Amino acid sequence: MYNGKYIQMNQCTEEKLFLFSREHYTYINQIFGDETIRQIIKEMYVERDWDFGVEDANEDFEYSNHHVLVKHDKHGDVVKWCSVDEGLQNVFKNKNDTLCQSYTLMKYLNKPIVTNMKKRQMDMIRMYRNIVKREFFQDELKGVVELMQKKIRKKKTGTRKKKNAVRHLWKDYTNEPTTYLRKNYDTVYAEINSVLDTWENYGYLFFTKDGNCDKK
Repeated sequence: MYNGKYIQMNQCTEEKLFLFSREHYTYINQIFGDETIRQIIKEMYVERDWDFGVEDANEDFEYSNHHVLVKHDKHGDVVKWCSVDEGLQNVFKNKNDTLCQSYTLMKYLNKPIVTNMKKRQMDMIRMYRNIVKREFFQDELKGVVELMQKKIRKKKTGTRKKKNAVRHLWKDYTNEPTTYLRKNYDTVYAEINSVLDTWENYGYLFFTKDGNCDKK
């Protein structure tokens, strides 16, 4: 029974892929694209030449934020590294490839970015697992989550003006309509690892080609 249940849980369906996409956006894209979390990651590793940056994306990415890396060359000019410019991220080839924040993390940490899309995502998953298993990251993430929960509670009965001031707080995109992410640290940490497991099992299909289960 256990083996049969395990296989069924990890079998790809379009419904499961859609749910995974919402979970990935909530617990990977959003959290690891957050400025505070990126600063924590910077503190975990030897100083790099690159720094994290965000710019407005074009219509191909529905005008959302686009993560890039920036640095100054020997002449003091700004140099930008962009996953789209590098030919790594192409929505005409991989429809749902919105992984710019993952690409920039890989480049920042000097991880090779391979051509094969599945292998590339497996490397991303490994990278995230190496980050989240660090005690320093866990302690800092706990502090961030606890602070956000306090702010959400304070703003719950606030005025419209005050509510507009907390737009940077994490959202739960698995809910419809979208709500603030009100989960405690233990749940958030468990969800991150759960999404990484799903991503490895079949979630990578969402970011590959047309983004469906059948890749024949």
